[in-house]
Amino acid sequence: MALAVVVATEPVEGAAAGGPASTAELRYGDTDQVLLRRLLDQLASLNVHDAHVIARPATVAALRHPGESGEPGYDAPGYDVIESADVAMDLREIARLAGAAREPVLVLHGDLVMSNEQLARVVHDTKPGALALVAGRRPEQEPFRPVVRTKGGLVVSAGSRHHQVTDPDAEFRGVLRVGSKLAGELAAAAKNLADLVGTLPDSEPVRALGQAPQEVDRFVDNEAVAVERALRTRAVAGSAAAGLGGTPPRGDDAPALLLVGLVRSGVRVAARPVRDLVCDRVLTAGQVPAARAAVDAVDEDRVRLNDAVKGNDGFFTTYAVSTYSRYIAKWAARRQLTPNMVTSMSMAVAVVAAVWFSAGTRLGLVLGGLLLYFAFVLDCVDGQLARYTRQFSTLGAWLDATFDRAKEYVVYVGLAMGSTAAAAGTLAHGGDVWGLAVAALILQTVRHMIDFSFEAARVRGPAAPLPEVPLTDRDDSMLDPPPSAPGTARRPGGLGHLAMWLSARTERIGGLRWAKKIVILPIGERFALIAITAALFNAKVTFLSLLIWGSLATAYTLTGRVLRSLAR
Repeated sequence: MALAVVVATEPVEGAAAGGPASTAELRYGDTDQVLLRRLLDQLASLNVHDAHVIARPATVAALRHPGESGEPGYDAPGYDVIESADVAMDLREIARLAGAAREPVLVLHGDLVMSNEQLARVVHDTKPGALALVAGRRPEQEPFRPVVRTKGGLVVSAGSRHHQVTDPDAEFRGVLRVGSKLAGELAAAAKNLADLVGTLPDSEPVRALGQAPQEVDRFVDNEAVAVERALRTRAVAGSAAAGLGGTPPRGDDAPALLLVGLVRSGVRVAARPVRDLVCDRVLTAGQVPAARAAVDAVDEDRVRLNDAVKGNDGFFTTYAVSTYSRYIAKWAARRQLTPNMVTSMSMAVAVVAAVWFSAGTRLGLVLGGLLLYFAFVLDCVDGQLARYTRQFSTLGAWLDATFDRAKEYVVYVGLAMGSTAAAAGTLAHGGDVWGLAVAALILQTVRHMIDFSFEAARVRGPAAPLPEVPLTDRDDSMLDPPPSAPGTARRPGGLGHLAMWLSARTERIGGLRWAKKIVILPIGERFALIAITAALFNAKVTFLSLLIWGSLATAYTLTGRVLRSLAR
């Protein structure tokens, strides 16, 4: 499934006074469960049994032999405790493990408090690249977190106490996942950083364009600055900082450094946002109850169910189907129905709708319209069920796409047959509409061809290479161009770029955004158009409506595809 490297090295408040020696010994609120043990149990529940814990010499013995606590040591089967003296050794151990990995590699802090669902999304991610969990900046609350700048869903600049970020818009939450094909890149970055980390100077972490310099961000991961000062004072006084080897916490953050190393080596790292779920580090015992309360306050199943609904659906799907279809998906999950079963049910209902359409009666047209609507509801449910239960397959994707086309075309046949069979002089009688049906089928096939060929061209086209920047450079000037200073924004050049700029601007206006989605006649609006016009009028009106609206949608889509192609 995955290999996990848990970095449990951060000292915490109270260490010098006989308290916990590291975050690896923090308790989860008022329970007896150790925070690190909770994280490892979460990983094990997700079938991640190959876990390696990196710890400082003062805490290794306690982790391997927890004494009378009754908990197994972290060197039990499936776990491995690695003794590491400093961040350079942390990085070398990570390089060793990643270099031998044949599976995705997770690098995460041992002081994390995460929702089970949030961790599951990282572990079960199906994309082969790299990702980092990020969240919006909270400088007034969390002034000591590594910051990043994101663009287009990627981390384009990452910071550490040695590397600067221009105009950061998010903070790194200490979870990094690298796909198996990029494990070598991770190992190389870790090795390079291990060789350099002792020679890299500290840097101001934030550079603001057109703003006053910000001094709130410091790369000291322990939030209590007073603790750092106290430890330094005790170390100077000869008390050896009680288990810290006389070294005060300096904010050495191996996961953050690895993120910097990957980004600066040109690896595309997806910025995966933490939204409704919880993923945060706790660095003092006093922070744990609040973190636990945050986890308990989230209904993870509701979040998972809501997120099963696609956020970019059309107007009809969003407001006439997805408002309740998610609950059907949950019902189906409880009865162990698979997405492919629901897809097949949707196809069967569409066939029954076509049979009613072919009857050529008013009742048949009304019932056919209702059944077509419910076939579309089930078509939405199968995808929501797949996302809710994480049941994805190539067969399922192929069935879904194939049956979408088959449902529509079988309905065309049923409508054309019913129009001919309807009694002359009745509203259901539309005459011989086979020519209109064939024309609608051809038009829809052309539309699918335009869409699929454009997407295929985008997939085949190589992604623009990202810049590679030496780790010895403190600032990020050579990375992705930072946001322009106020008043210096440039207008887009060329017709294609102008069209893309206008499209992006209209996305921010709710009414225009929905109008753009409706005009392209997506499948939801198309099925609604068929069902409503057939139930109220007849097949002739249905096919004429499809041809008129479909032609407009084709012209709009084709123009947009051409302009976007010119801009690339």
